[in-house]
Amino acid sequence: MKLKIFLGVLLVLIVSGIGYFYYLGAFDTVQVKEETLGPFYILSHDRVGNYRKVGETFEAIQKEFPEKGVKNYKLFAIYKDDPNKIPEEKLRCEVGALFSEPVTEIPVGLSIQLTSKTIERKKYLTVDFPLRSFISIFLGIFKVYPVLFEACKQRGCDLDHQPSMEIYEPIIEKQTKYLLPLDK
Repeated sequence: MKLKIFLGVLLVLIVSGIGYFYYLGAFDTVQVKEETLGPFYILSHDRVGNYRKVGETFEAIQKEFPEKGVKNYKLFAIYKDDPNKIPEEKLRCEVGALFSEPVTEIPVGLSIQLTSKTIERKKYLTVDFPLRSFISIFLGIFKVYPVLFEACKQRGCDLDHQPSMEIYEPIIEKQTKYLLPLDK
């Protein structure tokens, strides 16, 4: 009797786990598109160090922007170095908020220093991937980047000097957009 209960619980856990990963997009087909996007108006924070710590900047933005009345933005990160080739303490990235209109004022009194920039309109290889929980970000890294990098190689991209960009929209679109620029 105890064995049947144990096997029943185990089966429920396995089916639930598979269902959850299905919900997160683990079984979705990764489709690479070529899109011309931008300009992007950003408030950016430069970071050096382990990419896993970009969440600290996101947390600061999500906590402090509403207090300053800043609305209608998406989160983004630009990863400038290959973590397989550069020591983690030297990895460079920009993290911050992306707006649809130019930013006229940088909010004062934030715990992080932000710089206003414009990323001009460019041609990108892109992939849209579901963003349904924190785990979706890690799943996307392992599922999307190999396909995106292969598509870039097929087009003759120089991946050694190619930053990647991720735009996170967890509220309305519930997706992460992965971008590799094709234009220099």
